[in-house]
Amino acid sequence: MSWQFLNWKGTTSSESFTDHKMSESAINHKMADSGSPGKYRRVIGICRITVIILSVIVLALIIAFALVVTNLQDKLDSKTESCPTSSNTIQLHPPDVLPPFHDLTRDEILSVKEFLYGQQDLNLVRPSEIACDKSYIYTMELYIPNKEQTLNYLDKGRSPPVREASVVIFRGDKPEPYVQEFIITPLPNPISKKALTPRPFRYRPLTAPEIVGAVSKLHSEITAKAGKVLEESYGGKLGDCAENCLEFQMITPMSPASSGEPMARKMWFWLTPVVEFWSLHPLDFLVLMDLTSNEVEEYTIDKIYYGNQMFKSLDDLTRSYETGSVTKTKIPFPTNDKNLYSSMHRRGTLFPEEPLSPPREFEPSGKRYSIEGRHIKYMGWDFDVRMSTISGPQIFDIRYNNERIVYELSLQDIAVFYSADSPAQKFADYIDSVALIGSRARSLVAGADCPTHSTYLSADHVIESSEDPFHVERAFCVFEHNTGLPLRRHLSSSGSMFYEGMMDIVLTVRTIATVVNYDYIFDFIFHQNGAVEVKVVSTGYILTSLRFAAEDNYGFRLRDHVTGNIHHHMFHFKTDLDVHGKKNRFESIEIQPMEVDNSQWSVKQNTRYSQTKMVRKQIKSEKEATVKYNFEKPKYLTFYNNDFMSSSGVPRAYRLFTRGVSKQMVKEGTGQEPSVSWARYQVAVTKYKEEERRSSSMYAIWDAERPIVNFQSFIDDDEIITDEDQVAWVTMGIHHIPHMEDFPVTPTVGLDLGFFLLPYNYFDEDPAMGSGDAIRIEPSSKKSLNHGLNIHNYGKSEKRQCLPKQSTFIENIQERPNSLFDKPTDSVTI
Repeated sequence: MSWQFLNWKGTTSSESFTDHKMSESAINHKMADSGSPGKYRRVIGICRITVIILSVIVLALIIAFALVVTNLQDKLDSKTESCPTSSNTIQLHPPDVLPPFHDLTRDEILSVKEFLYGQQDLNLVRPSEIACDKSYIYTMELYIPNKEQTLNYLDKGRSPPVREASVVIFRGDKPEPYVQEFIITPLPNPISKKALTPRPFRYRPLTAPEIVGAVSKLHSEITAKAGKVLEESYGGKLGDCAENCLEFQMITPMSPASSGEPMARKMWFWLTPVVEFWSLHPLDFLVLMDLTSNEVEEYTIDKIYYGNQMFKSLDDLTRSYETGSVTKTKIPFPTNDKNLYSSMHRRGTLFPEEPLSPPREFEPSGKRYSIEGRHIKYMGWDFDVRMSTISGPQIFDIRYNNERIVYELSLQDIAVFYSADSPAQKFADYIDSVALIGSRARSLVAGADCPTHSTYLSADHVIESSEDPFHVERAFCVFEHNTGLPLRRHLSSSGSMFYEGMMDIVLTVRTIATVVNYDYIFDFIFHQNGAVEVKVVSTGYILTSLRFAAEDNYGFRLRDHVTGNIHHHMFHFKTDLDVHGKKNRFESIEIQPMEVDNSQWSVKQNTRYSQTKMVRKQIKSEKEATVKYNFEKPKYLTFYNNDFMSSSGVPRAYRLFTRGVSKQMVKEGTGQEPSVSWARYQVAVTKYKEEERRSSSMYAIWDAERPIVNFQSFIDDDEIITDEDQVAWVTMGIHHIPHMEDFPVTPTVGLDLGFFLLPYNYFDEDPAMGSGDAIRIEPSSKKSLNHGLNIHNYGKSEKRQCLPKQSTFIENIQERPNSLFDKPTDSVTI
């Protein structure tokens, strides 16, 4: 309130009081004129007293108004309580008794390491001393226990299976180096090790010692002999540089199946500028190095690609460059600022016009799921989550209303096959276990990767250059989500009038693996009607090649010198269904066309009517149980136990429905294709075997001629699967031809792949009919709507308000940046 609200007459004029008052000089002048100074002094005194009184009154009104506003705000705030917390239902620390699927704890990892260091025959060095010609621990993780023993413990109360660790050790100090895997037992206090079949040393995953050694050698030799070529061609240099730096940022393993050299280990190294982000700035300088030896000093340059030509050595390149017998490349070094087309700084047409926050979810009743260690319960569901360092996310022992449906649901591998004229992309057939997929899942960001109300699960990994476990705080996020789509609904406006419906509210377990340039989002989604959904979405940066005319067959020209290369993303999952136990049948329900006689319904003679029928077909053997999708022959794929039928005599089954169908176009048996023979089928069903635990391996990028894990052999022995423990292997994929809108980063829209496990006559009715998330509305009187409505919310209050807990994510990462940029010390770029 201001003085402008009052004037001498007490009106609400907007003019200021000071504009109307008489000045003291004017009053004195009046007094002089009248000859009555005493009278006018009394007038002045009265005026001053009046002003003081009015000032006090106005100040009192201001204070009173402020008190009223504050009191009202306090009353409003008192009605809006903080949302309930869930401290009693979320316990993330490992339980005292570890479940069979719980990942290795920090203490277990350290105890296994100390046990192995004490084994004199292994001659192990510690992480600070690792080298290609030394023996050292590469990685380790939980060895999943035998299924039969685990089920006896879970279902029959027998002794728990022994906890064991699977350890990978590089034996580089041997005369003939090799990779050795061990099973270390028992945990937490190991006393023995069991050696598995040795693997060729040239098949080992990418390692820090060899990559660092190779890049160091490349830097020194290229700077000495071809530094001028780099500066004149690309405006930059290798090594110690303040600006315009060049670096070898990407690697393409040259499979022996492609090189024709079965005993060799070779890799293409890509030269790129160091900018945000280098993969959109391709250069035509590639080096093929021979890394077959376990001695870094013996690494050699095998070939060099420059100016769309191949050279046998740096000397050949520089000689051709100086004589002008090669077309010289001229690409200016990119200006590395916020407007660079490959950067992810905000730019372009900015929206919204005002900084308005997007909608967010909150939990008015607190969290409706519980977590103990890695065991999660939600709306009838319960299951265990773990992270395999090598192959990524895994869910075990999935039950609904305490009935097991799935024993294991797990990612097996990711493969991306590129095509190009350039040798870097031509041979870029990546199989990502080589990069340890699980260790690439890290640093989820609240409010961007996951909703702010998520719960985060950590993971610990063993990496070659760190003595302590590499800890990832936010490897998974778990959150309940309103999809915005009705799970069911119906409105009946005639006869029996009613409305009933409910939103599809789900629990999601998410992880995101960043494998160099691409980011893969994996969601395991649990619906209230007994359905499980697996979803994969790709985002991140595409790989590109420097455009020459021959590259036009493999992608569009997206910038002056940039081609976006066609590639095929493939994802493989293991789905070990145990529907009412292990003895299951696999049945296809084919949808077949048919014609029936229509004479009695048509005025025409001898007419036929075309429609479809279903034909149930039990699939009895592994070769028969492979699916290469044929749109001419649509079918349902179902799994059931023949001893469990519904009241109407049909099998209580689960249906496998996949929405990620794609065809592998590379000719079978050629190049790198044998290493991903699982990609030949959209679905394959095999008999469960302990020795067929995984469909791939971390050696797969090298082993195409003799795959360490040959998935095709799972099928070729053609065992009978009827009434056996069955495993469904599911492949999803998508072909990607990059386009302009993939700059700077590929959006997820339209790239989601998924498959579902859907109840199919498993329940007598939709089990979500029991959910309190539904709403039913019906007239109070069947005769007249004037009597109002009966609205059934099942105890939920639509008026309930609460304030969600304020996210502290930004403050937390400000205090601990390593919790976001938690790059391990041995990270290698591939």
